[in-house]
Formats: sequence, structure tokens, C-alpha cells
Amino acid sequence: MYLYVYIVLNRWSLEMEKQKSVSALKRKLDKIFSQYIRLHWSTDEGQVRCITCGKRGHYKEFHCGHFMSRGNNATRYDERNCNIQCIYCNIYKNGEQWKFGIEIDRLYGKGTADELVKLSNTIKKWKPYELEELIDIYKKRVKILKDKKLS
Repeated sequence: MYLYVYIVLNRWSLEMEKQKSVSALKRKLDKIFSQYIRLHWSTDEGQVRCITCGKRGHYKEFHCGHFMSRGNNATRYDERNCNIQCIYCNIYKNGEQWKFGIEIDRLYGKGTADELVKLSNTIKKWKPYELEELIDIYKKRVKILKDKKLS
């Protein structure tokens, strides 16, 4: 009986550790990915334009808006799904999804927004090594963009 309880608790403990590491890695990647998206769409002086309302300003004052919510793992780190949004559009106007979709189709071709909607309805479970790889990739990309644009 005690051995069974120990095995069950140990398995549960390992599963919780794994979940924590995935959620911690997602938080870390969210921060780096957001910085990458904002730098990617910025001018050499760090200026950006909100994809949904056109407001302009410095990239540090804007959000990395998601066309399909970050809660959808399959599109969470899809660069086509993300772009610059002012705080007002992203938070108070719930991302202005309709306008965002029009702009996605303009940038990436007709039907891209529909493709992202379909993709967002698929199940994606991130593994720690996948998130760690993406963290490394986007850290390097952020460094390159900072060196290129803001120096």
C-alpha cells in the first residue's frame, strides 16, 4: 500500500515539475517572442505602427498582438499570427480581430487569416525541448535586430 502511494505521488510530482517547466518556458518565450515581433516590424529608429488602428510610436510602448489568442498553442508562436498593436486595440478592443484578419491577408496573401483560424483549432502540446529551441532562436534574432536597427 505504501509503495503504491509513493509511486503515485512520485509520478504526480514529476508531472507537476514538467508542467511547471513548460509554463515557465512559455512565459520566457512569450517575452522574447514579443520583443522579436515588435523589433521585426519596427523602423531602424524603433518606430512602429499598430496593425489595427495605425497609431504610431516606439516599439517598447506597444504590444505583440495575436490575431488568434495566445491560448491557442498551435498559433501562439506563428509569426503570421502576431503583429504590432497599441495597448488600446489589444486590451480594450479585444485585439480588433476582424481588422487584424484583413491586415494579415493583405500582408501574407488572401486566405491566411482563415488558415490561422483553422490552425488555432488544432491541438498542440509544447514539449520543453521545443520551447527551449525557440527561445534560443528568438534570442539570436532579437540580438541581430537590435544590433542592426538600434545601434
